[in-house]
Parts: sequence; structure tokens; C-alpha cells
Amino acid sequence: MSDIPVSDGTLPPIKLQLGEVNGTPVLLTNLQPNDLRHPAKLLLYTAVQHIENGMPRVRFTMRGVEKTDFVKVDGYLALVSEDFANENMGWALVRVIKERCSTQGLVTRCTLYEQFTTEEAILNAAKTYGGISEYAYLDPQSTTYEF
Repeated sequence: MSDIPVSDGTLPPIKLQLGEVNGTPVLLTNLQPNDLRHPAKLLLYTAVQHIENGMPRVRFTMRGVEKTDFVKVDGYLALVSEDFANENMGWALVRVIKERCSTQGLVTRCTLYEQFTTEEAILNAAKTYGGISEYAYLDPQSTTYEF
């Protein structure tokens, strides 16, 4: 789930990082209080990943974020929630001004997807895709395959 694109726009991205402040999970941003003076809307997209019938699935929700929802951490703005510790969730904070938005990808602690990126998973997928069963490494140090 990490870095899954949520929006692709012309506004600068908001840098996001999951962290902890005084033992509380937070979503840290590179926004400063003055950045909220502009007539922008901030939308928080939340993705929840789970396994359904043996396949990974993701459900997205979105909500508006108000200036009062933020706390200041080392001069920057952060959102506070116990959810930010959840390993099956991811977030993207998107800035919207009129018809323009920031380009954002998810930040997450989730590692559930990793079981589908192993060499064994890639080879199994290749074997079932159109009957492909032969493969050769392009580079022994790489996981790129040529079929």
C-alpha cells in the first residue's frame, strides 16, 4: 500500500510521515500554520487493507480536515489519532484549491502487501499468466524477469 497514488495534480505535494509524539500516533506534515491561510481545502483519504477470499482488498474513505484538527509539532502541523498506529491502514492528505489538487501517495505502516511481492509470488503469477512457465533473470541482483 505504501505510495499508492491517491491524487495527481499540479499543486505541490504535502510531505507526510507517520510518527509518534509523547506516545501518541501522529501524521506529521511539512505544513506550517501560515500554509492554512490560503483558501485551500484539505482532504484526508484513509485506506483500510484487508484480505477477502484470499485476495488483498482496499477500502477508501475521505473526510475534510479543518485547521482546528491540527496540532503543532516542532513548528509543523500534525494530525493526532490512534488510527495512525494501525498497520492495516494508510493515509494521504490532499490539498485542493478550486480545480487543482496536490499529488499525493499513501503513507502507511502496512506490510500486508509484501507477501505478494516475494520471488515465489512473482513466479507463481508468471506461471498462471497466459501459460508462461519459462523465465530468465535479466540481472541476477534484480527481481526483474524476462519472459
